[in-house]
Amino acid sequence: MKINIFIFLIVIAALFSCDTLVTDVSPDDVPGIGSKLVVQSFISPQAARIYVVVTESIPLFGESNSENSVITNAVVKISGGGKEVILPYDSTSQLYSIEKASFPIVASQTYKLSVSDPTRSVDATCTVPANQVTIKSYAIDTAYITRRNGRPDTALTVNAVWQDIAGEANFYRVRANMDVEYSILEGTTPDNFQEKRVRNRFSFNWNDDSGRSEFQSDVNLDGTSFTSPLGRSFLPTTLLYTSADGTKYYAKQKPRVVSVVIEVNNTEKTYYDYHKSLKLADQSDNPFSEPSLVYNNINGGLGCFAAYNNRQITYRPK
Repeated sequence: MKINIFIFLIVIAALFSCDTLVTDVSPDDVPGIGSKLVVQSFISPQAARIYVVVTESIPLFGESNSENSVITNAVVKISGGGKEVILPYDSTSQLYSIEKASFPIVASQTYKLSVSDPTRSVDATCTVPANQVTIKSYAIDTAYITRRNGRPDTALTVNAVWQDIAGEANFYRVRANMDVEYSILEGTTPDNFQEKRVRNRFSFNWNDDSGRSEFQSDVNLDGTSFTSPLGRSFLPTTLLYTSADGTKYYAKQKPRVVSVVIEVNNTEKTYYDYHKSLKLADQSDNPFSEPSLVYNNINGGLGCFAAYNNRQITYRPK
């Protein structure tokens, strides 16, 4: 007991002998606190354009300002096959882009992307996968679902089966979208409502409950068939309008499916790792869990530059 009291007195004396237990550290002495260039670009021989997104990260001791995160004065270059081009900035889309005809992307070719602004410079390389997959079959169906609010809704479902490219390591991503034409009402009251037909594109969300994912690899499965998870996308069916006096009107939107596109991308491992890490980060909603690191292959910065070889099937209802 006397020993415990002695130790306690020593601790108390140590605490009161110091002005503070917190050591002030100058931000200049902390490494890596400045913002970094964040670059995202995914190229493919089948894509109509090359897009590059350039933003900057939030400094360690800085504040978020999403309005100013886009870098508009960067010099963005892509090179490969003995050719180099500068991608101009498009203020409307807030992207750097160039059309396919000005710089074709070729399978098996290696490309370098470099991005710089007045104070920073980053770069990355990628190699386009050589082969496309063979989509063996696909299925499109209609599902009638009751949502949480008790309102019935109509969805389109898709899935696909493709053949693995034998003799090489492959990393796949399956995607799908549909173009739908439907009606909206223009006006403020039933007296001046006018029906207008519009067209929009809707993406499919994938149900991972089956144990399958939109991201799959052929590790220990070389040369076998792969099946996608079930994809689902809701059709616009009923729209609610509320007039100035609070009266509610429901309009049938009479959707017509114009086309459904199912695609399977044979991707680089960097593409696969980056998107998988983003998905894991989005699903980490437990505040007590360890943060999930997002994959990065940008030298001197953050983000990803990667390639994929696309195979797609388009279904158009008669």
